Amino acid sequence: MSGSTETPVKPVHADGAIFYMHPHPRSPFSEAVQVGPVLYLSAMIGLDNNGQLVEGFDGQVRQIMHNSQAILERYSLSLDNVFKATVMLTDMDKWGAFNRIYKPFFQPTRLPVRTAFGVSGLAYGAEVEIEFQAWILGA
Repeated sequence: MSGSTETPVKPVHADGAIFYMHPHPRSPFSEAVQVGPVLYLSAMIGLDNNGQLVEGFDGQVRQIMHNSQAILERYSLSLDNVFKATVMLTDMDKWGAFNRIYKPFFQPTRLPVRTAFGVSGLAYGAEVEIEFQAWILGA
């Protein structure tokens, strides 16, 4: 990935993949991993800059989308590069509300394929978690 004005987080090259370690030293996972032309982002919940879960379902969805945009930008990508999303909801009755918030973040002709399912619980009591996969053009 070239053209980034900010260096990706601690890249570690191993066996044909690039692991970008999570910036928080206690996090037991990579922020992202690049395998070939695909960047896999770790699933995330709606944490603010202080590591606190934002209030309410709508706020959590928006926070996840903004955080995802920021991470993709760090790797010279955007939501336009996202081709797959996996969504976990603690309340499937909020499916319509989720779509209302999520869809405007994407161009109408570039909506990612998506998997969604209900879960019995998420970390920190979050109501939604989203994982993205993004295509790295020219990789």
